[in-house]
Amino acid sequence: MLFKIFFRDAYKWYEAKTLESYANSTTIKPRDKRKKFSDLKKKAPKIPDFTCPIIDKILDDLSSSPNIKKVEWRKLKSKLEKLRTQNEKLRESGIYWYEIAKAVFKPK
Repeated sequence: MLFKIFFRDAYKWYEAKTLESYANSTTIKPRDKRKKFSDLKKKAPKIPDFTCPIIDKILDDLSSSPNIKKVEWRKLKSKLEKLRTQNEKLRESGIYWYEIAKAVFKPK
């Protein structure tokens, strides 16, 4: 729900700033917009797999290790949980900008 609100607001802002000149252009056809979008999509980096299972495996391995102290364990766990959160935010950001690009380039 919150994602849709942000997307709608961002798209309205973007439309007000740049789409007017692009959408009203008589030289750019809808087919060219679709082609441009597909070209950009082909060049985009691939989305990596979810890292949460890997982070969980590392935490399990570290928790069963007799060589690690409790203080070190807490620090490592904290850092890995931060990494997990950052990965989730990065993935959401990618989805957000993909949806905006799709809305801009795909014909209505």
